Amino acid sequence: MSKELNDKDKKIYIDKHLTSIYPQLKLNMIKVCGAGEVLWADDLLSTAVEFFLNKELDVQYDSCINNKAENFITYMANFQLKSGTSKFFHTHRKFSTKTRDYFTDGFIYDRGSKEFEDDDRTLCIKEAIKDLDPFERMIVDERIIKKMKFNDIAERYDIPYSSLSLNYRKIKNKIKEKCQHLQQYL
Repeated sequence: MSKELNDKDKKIYIDKHLTSIYPQLKLNMIKVCGAGEVLWADDLLSTAVEFFLNKELDVQYDSCINNKAENFITYMANFQLKSGTSKFFHTHRKFSTKTRDYFTDGFIYDRGSKEFEDDDRTLCIKEAIKDLDPFERMIVDERIIKKMKFNDIAERYDIPYSSLSLNYRKIKNKIKEKCQHLQQYL
């Protein structure tokens, strides 16, 4: 006669089972991620395991009993990695893709040309940048002068990517407003 396990015992069994298959799951994530393994493998594994643990307890328990938990987690990881609308894409992959530049190269700080340095547009933009608060100046300095990507800035200062890009757009609009009389050049 089989004894029915209570929820606490099921959770303990599920935890032990996940611990036993964890090394294989790590290998599966390396295979699923391919060249992006360094960037995404650990985060992808945690996202896939989170999806598994969000299922009902009985479904988790049955998957572990039937040795299907590894397959499910690997399948979810594969789906999360390849889908452009998945949770993983929106929390990890989206920020490692290229973003559109708002200013062209050398737009503000091209020191090679004397006539560019002296024109009204450049002077107005430089003056507008001087009037920005320190956080906004830091964004302009890192993004335009040092030519850093939003991902690198976000990682360096521990600022969310979306916050940086939103503030960058606001800064750009501030500069445009301040130099509106030269709008034809911006």
